[in-house]
Amino acid sequence: MKRTYPTFLKYFIIIFFFLNTVLLFSSTLSKQERKWIENNKVSIGVTDLYPLTYINKDKERDGFASDILQLIINKYNIKTKTLVVRQGTLFSSFKTGEIDVIPLISQAKIKSSFGLYSTEILQIKKILFVKKEENDIQSLDDLKHKKVAIIQEKENITKKNNTNASFEIIQTKNMQDSVQLLLEGKVDAIMASPIIIQTYLEDNLIIGLKAMPLIIFEPSNLYFFTNNKKPILHAILDKGLNSLTVKEKKELFDKWFLRDLANLPLKLNNEELLHLQNKKHINMCADPDWMPYEKILNHKHIGMVADYMKIFEKRIGIPIKLIETKNWTQSLEYMKNKTCDILSLAMVTKNRQEYMNFTKAYIMAPLVLVTKKNITFISDLKTLKHKKIGVQKDFAYNEKLRRLYPEMNIVDVEHLHTGLQKVEKGELFGQVSTHLNVAYAFQKDFFGSLQISGKFDESWKLSIGVRNDDVILFNIFEKVIDSISDETRQKIINSWVSIKYEQGFNYKLLWKILAFFVFIWLLITYTYVMQRKYIHKLKKVKEEIEVLNDTLERKVEVRTKELKLSNKKLKLKTLELEDLNNTLDARIKEEINIRKKQEQLLIQQSKLAEMGEMISMIAHQWRQPLSALSTVFQNVHLRYSLGKLNQEYLNKQLTLSNALTRKMSTTIDDFRNFFQPNKEKIEFSVQAAIQQTVFLIDDSFKNYSIKITNIACKDVILYGFESELSQVLLNLLTNSKDAFIETEVKNPLIQIKSSKKDENIEIIITDNAGGIKQDLIDKIFDPYFTTKESYNGTGLGLYMSKMIIEQNMHGELSVRNLEKGVEFSILIPINKN
Repeated sequence: MKRTYPTFLKYFIIIFFFLNTVLLFSSTLSKQERKWIENNKVSIGVTDLYPLTYINKDKERDGFASDILQLIINKYNIKTKTLVVRQGTLFSSFKTGEIDVIPLISQAKIKSSFGLYSTEILQIKKILFVKKEENDIQSLDDLKHKKVAIIQEKENITKKNNTNASFEIIQTKNMQDSVQLLLEGKVDAIMASPIIIQTYLEDNLIIGLKAMPLIIFEPSNLYFFTNNKKPILHAILDKGLNSLTVKEKKELFDKWFLRDLANLPLKLNNEELLHLQNKKHINMCADPDWMPYEKILNHKHIGMVADYMKIFEKRIGIPIKLIETKNWTQSLEYMKNKTCDILSLAMVTKNRQEYMNFTKAYIMAPLVLVTKKNITFISDLKTLKHKKIGVQKDFAYNEKLRRLYPEMNIVDVEHLHTGLQKVEKGELFGQVSTHLNVAYAFQKDFFGSLQISGKFDESWKLSIGVRNDDVILFNIFEKVIDSISDETRQKIINSWVSIKYEQGFNYKLLWKILAFFVFIWLLITYTYVMQRKYIHKLKKVKEEIEVLNDTLERKVEVRTKELKLSNKKLKLKTLELEDLNNTLDARIKEEINIRKKQEQLLIQQSKLAEMGEMISMIAHQWRQPLSALSTVFQNVHLRYSLGKLNQEYLNKQLTLSNALTRKMSTTIDDFRNFFQPNKEKIEFSVQAAIQQTVFLIDDSFKNYSIKITNIACKDVILYGFESELSQVLLNLLTNSKDAFIETEVKNPLIQIKSSKKDENIEIIITDNAGGIKQDLIDKIFDPYFTTKESYNGTGLGLYMSKMIIEQNMHGELSVRNLEKGVEFSILIPINKN
């Protein structure tokens, strides 16, 4: 029978082949164009406009536009060279013929008389960015008489956007200059593309700016701009652009923009933005034990919901604060009395709707039936009449299942784990729960003993519960949930569970048969291998016996020669030992001299390290008065420039300057007295030595938010060198500071405790910087041993400290690890003489 096709299908096929033919010829180069490519090398200009076009760390073209251009270059085998061009030199570079084409140039940036524009390859919107604390700019009208920074544009922005806004345009060379002007307060806002400025802010860790998504400007039309003296090159590029497939364009777009676009702020209205700004943070209640969905572990929110909340927090722009509860019932109570703003995950019930509004579901959890492994797949759950089925008590679907399956014998269980244990023991036929809960339980405790044997038609739809007196917050979370892609949802699920359903076919017999044949094959193979090994071993033993008989006399002769040689060596060693005894005194003296030189070198290096610390601390102490002096000079200069400088103001500023310089001079004297070694032993206060040391380093430590507490008993007077004790304290405190900087501990704290212990004074210094590795703690007092990078430590500080305490002061210096840090103990005898 002859097959016939509908008329419309025939026309569709004809049109399809026609369009493909047109597209093929539109991207095919002519002979003239191919010859031009063979005889010419194209100079490509690149500006610094990441991620659109830039030079990467390998000194190569990179970026979205550069990748598109590279596809065309590869397709037509175009020879190229790359030139870096600044925005300000574009005109001259095209005029002199230095560059032939530049990727991604807006019509607003270069006059068309210099070159030819390709077909449009990208549209990029521009919005306004201001400082985070800026609240006066909420619309375009608020920009009147304001200054707006923009990377060099040649057209007036107000005309371009057909608005009546009147603001001053400050043109900059690049994004760095624009952001710097805004942070310094020299402009009021930046007009830029979100995908460009977002990347710059992330790479440079700048968090002081915010986007104003409601103030949007017309997008820039972006092209490949070709030198007007190269029309053939322009035609080649246009054909190349037309030849690109949708897949190729999408892959490049996803590569360069998908991450950045996903991080852009939500499109919130003014009321929602103002509400978040006033709210500061959102209080969240959660189920403290409901994995894999969520759990509170060590005061942290973990699980699938926690992953969602991290994304929500980033999209909303304010923190979501966890309010810890003991159980699910307490979380519901906190929502009732408005302690919490949101409930992280819940199912809608009539009772809960009295005090919460529920967003659309963001987690769909099908209900499944778990049974023993010997149960085949159950296609119709209504057949489970009078079977004992476990369901968690107080869960929303408990009542619903009782209503839908009245003949099923439903038994309440306290926890999923309890129900699964009863199924395992045979006390229950099955347990109902969500497939994610079951998959997580299988991974943790029940792998291999239970299986999923059935699936309910019903799914558990889980939403965010929002307090019913905050409708604006409810609308915000509705938008946040809409912004989550299916890929993100699946990625979160995959990171916590893997699910396997029983398919109804039992492979048990097949595996037994295969196992039997494998066993027989292994047995035969083993017997054969063992026989081969035994035969080989017999042959080897026989050969060894023959060789042993042939060489026995030869070995005896060799052994005799070896004994004679050993006797000669023994005599030589005896002579060497006698010579060593004769020269031992001279060697001992030589070693003592070498040791003294090494100790002098250690002392010198330690002094250099102390000098570095002193310079660093002086720099910290001088920073504030130097800043104040700079302000004084600027004020005097400003008054002078304005003609308002009078003698009274000048005298006042001179007095202030003198006070500041005296403070700086006093700082120098304090440090000089601190680091100058005492020439004679004196009686000194232990507390005074501690307080003076802490005073000198206090500013330096505050720079890193390090808090020092000094807990002292009755003061003790020691007789000795005060500067030596101060040096030891300085070394120990500086080591703690370096550890805090390396480990980045929150709330860094150093405690100094001094107390009298029998006839000794004990000084204990503890920190919470994480401690010292156990395999290194016995080596830290060795010379040149350091746990820091080679450029951060000499390895002499602790060695010199131990020498001072134990040799000079006849005390003890010891160290031990604590739970969160380390403890140094100094024990010095109180010598009243």
